[in-house]
Amino acid sequence: MKRFAPLFALMLTAVFAMAADAPSPLQMNQKDPSKAPKIYVIPMGLDGNGQIGSDIRLSVYEQVVKDVKAKKPDLIIFQLESTDGKTGKAYLGNDDRSERGRIDFEDARKMVDLLKTEFVNIPQVMWVKDSVGFSTALALAWPDLYMTSKARLWGMSRVMEFVQHPDPEVVRKFLAAWTGIANGFLRRGGYPPELGLAMMRPEKTLSVSWDGRKLVWRDDTKGTFLVDGSEILVANFDAKTAEDLGLCDGIADSVEDLMFLLGYREWDDSLGKGNQDGVKIVGDYITDWRKAYTKSIENFSEFENIAKDPKKSSAAKQALEKVRSAMKKFPAVEYRFKMERRPSLADVDTLLLQLKERKSESGGGR
Repeated sequence: MKRFAPLFALMLTAVFAMAADAPSPLQMNQKDPSKAPKIYVIPMGLDGNGQIGSDIRLSVYEQVVKDVKAKKPDLIIFQLESTDGKTGKAYLGNDDRSERGRIDFEDARKMVDLLKTEFVNIPQVMWVKDSVGFSTALALAWPDLYMTSKARLWGMSRVMEFVQHPDPEVVRKFLAAWTGIANGFLRRGGYPPELGLAMMRPEKTLSVSWDGRKLVWRDDTKGTFLVDGSEILVANFDAKTAEDLGLCDGIADSVEDLMFLLGYREWDDSLGKGNQDGVKIVGDYITDWRKAYTKSIENFSEFENIAKDPKKSSAAKQALEKVRSAMKKFPAVEYRFKMERRPSLADVDTLLLQLKERKSESGGGR
């Protein structure tokens, strides 16, 4: 037997070498599997700005889709960074309330539909750098999910804000409707409703059992492993727990780490190095809409200061028209205005009409 040991070792080495050189399963789906895949990164949130409804919104990804079609990548990496204004690791507190998102489920649904439909023939993975609140619904809309070692995959308890009503029966119906809509995103990624409900409703518990190698999620505390036994807080996951329970397929702190986990040994990252992927488009968009928002606040304050002076009706109109123009160009500006109980686009149009009528009645103004 001993004389065969060197031969066995040589065969084993050859097997490992072949495995190391074997292309990734994702690479085999390329038009040309022998080619090193060209990767394209699409951020959902970037550099600490990841507000759902403004930084992460359908309109910017319509631009990204056009660019992807022109660049023709072989692999798309969705890079999610959205903290819902939470600056610390505690579930409660440490909030920057101005950066808390309020998801427009219809806008988010159209965004996910667009990305999945337009990129149906391109392998895609979701890489979570941080996800707190409604962004977790987006993260779980993709089945191939990876996280950084310090990433959070926290629950969506703020869905309860949609169901406020004095009538308990109405609350029950609203709750069923909104949690059902949110769970629709999880279904897109192949995740069970028990998981979604535990991440949205504090009174729901969550545990898991194993049926052979299959993980079974349970809406009780009787499973082999207790995930959430609290009736006060929703279920939250850190990267390690998410990996242990199969929510994420692996932990990667860099694109290089992620590519290795995906089974690639070489790849083409020229788009990223040349600042020609989705990072530039999304980054420019976030910078531009936020500048427009800040300027719109200034313009609306100017309008409020001079609106009552009939001699300054023209200046008031000009300031208000600048706000309207920003809202038309960037729906995120109107979204942020409405979050802060400022006028919507429809309200601005009404104010402009009132200015016009007042000017007509007074016979003019400067």
